[in-house]
Amino acid sequence: MAVTGIGLRRRLPPLARAFGRYLRRHPDPYVVSILALRREVQVEIDTIIEELLATIEASLQARVETDELTLAADATTVRFDYDTRLVLPAMLTLGRIHELAGDVPGARLGRQVDTDLLAEGRRATTHVIRALLDGDMRDALNDEEYEDFHTTARPRRQAAAIAQATLQQGVEEWLDRPETPAHVADAYHHAVTLSESHQAVDTEFRTLLTRYEGTAEGSDRETLQAQLEHEYKFAEPGGGSTVFEEEFHQPYFTTQYERVGILYEDMLRMYERTLDVELGDAFLRTIVLMVVAAQIGLDDVDDFPEDRHEQLTPVTAELAMDETGGIDRIRGLVDGYLDAAQADSESHLTGMAIAYVRTSAHDRIHELRRGLGP
Repeated sequence: MAVTGIGLRRRLPPLARAFGRYLRRHPDPYVVSILALRREVQVEIDTIIEELLATIEASLQARVETDELTLAADATTVRFDYDTRLVLPAMLTLGRIHELAGDVPGARLGRQVDTDLLAEGRRATTHVIRALLDGDMRDALNDEEYEDFHTTARPRRQAAAIAQATLQQGVEEWLDRPETPAHVADAYHHAVTLSESHQAVDTEFRTLLTRYEGTAEGSDRETLQAQLEHEYKFAEPGGGSTVFEEEFHQPYFTTQYERVGILYEDMLRMYERTLDVELGDAFLRTIVLMVVAAQIGLDDVDDFPEDRHEQLTPVTAELAMDETGGIDRIRGLVDGYLDAAQADSESHLTGMAIAYVRTSAHDRIHELRRGLGP
């Protein structure tokens, strides 16, 4: 049977479709060099993650040897993996550092490459990814979500706690080193404080969603919807970034900024203070806006079946208030944030990442629409 153009596009993975579309729209020979840079940086990131996971496996193995943990029945050694999408911004930042250092495939020959900046950038990326994974694992433990912890160590709950503690210890050792600038620790603790304060109101948000969904049509339901919109959809900013102003008036930006955006703003501040470089407000805005879009269009859409009736997210909120039109508004939210990110993007590397997030999010939103039915 012949494959139509539409059918072929649907069979191609989102990454291939996104990059193919980007290349067609940007016929710049330099894009090919950036594609090669992306592959090189991805290898560096994969290596960093493998090394961090190896430290966790060593910690778990030590607990097995002291009988604090056991192995799954079909396992002969400790294995550990963790599901996260947190590292894309770190990969883009490391790519940005390669560009600043003059280290781009096809363009590095005959140019002066700042090898010291590259070496420091790789070390900083290791510390930043460790901190991001630590924070993500803390959130998972707080929410008692253990399905993202893939390990042969048992019991899984205890193994997850040991994995997080291992990363936290590494972060604290880094921050305590004399050579680590004090402002790096300030940025880290600022992100942790805001993230944990957001966690503290999650229970209130869940209760609000439950009350709304359990209330029949009428004035009480209208009152609860107004409360949802005031406290969650159009929440007042709690103070923070001077880089974003208009965005705090956009739907869900305040709650999503405090939920995930602040982590990446402070991540970039940690890079700048560690390396003594300026990444620029445009790069920061691009990363944070892309992260907010990805959180809604990828994570929250993927998690909707589990979050429904349980967790207040932009996706559960929109579909609870109006399932018929909610899908279109979710897609509009994602595209709006990605359009803003693209407007600030100054690099083909971030431009291709935005294209990938958009393509992947559209695929997931389409599948969610199909799952909800007519």
